[in-house]
Amino acid sequence: MAAKISPDEVRAEVQRFWSILSGKSTVKLEDLYSPSAIVFTGKSRGSETGKLTAIRRMRQFVGADSVSSAEIDPIEVQIAGPDVAIASYTYRFHSSKTHKDGSRERRNTLFGRSTQIFQRDDRGTLRIVHEHLSSAAPPAVENAKG
Repeated sequence: MAAKISPDEVRAEVQRFWSILSGKSTVKLEDLYSPSAIVFTGKSRGSETGKLTAIRRMRQFVGADSVSSAEIDPIEVQIAGPDVAIASYTYRFHSSKTHKDGSRERRNTLFGRSTQIFQRDDRGTLRIVHEHLSSAAPPAVENAKG
């Protein structure tokens, strides 16, 4: 039987998620998701698979032409069972990307909210099985040439 999930273990996985998304880790974002994970993002009209979301996010936010950072507020963790936990928190996410034409796009999500449900898999690794990111206000977008 796998060890019970601890709140500190969940908080560490949330920090790892944002570290990867901010380009500070070489781990693949899709490795954090269960193969059956369902994700709702702030821009989607419906759900999509965790793997698809992770690949799109990596292409959008991680790379030589992008700079991203995240500020995470305290993470509340609810232990829902011996192998399931729910993380809820607010965040701010800032990204900047240079396009091929030299123009620069900046996005600032100032009022982000996240709920991520983690479950321990057969190997004992915590994986995201459900995620819902949203914002109380649409991200501010700036476009600049040069």
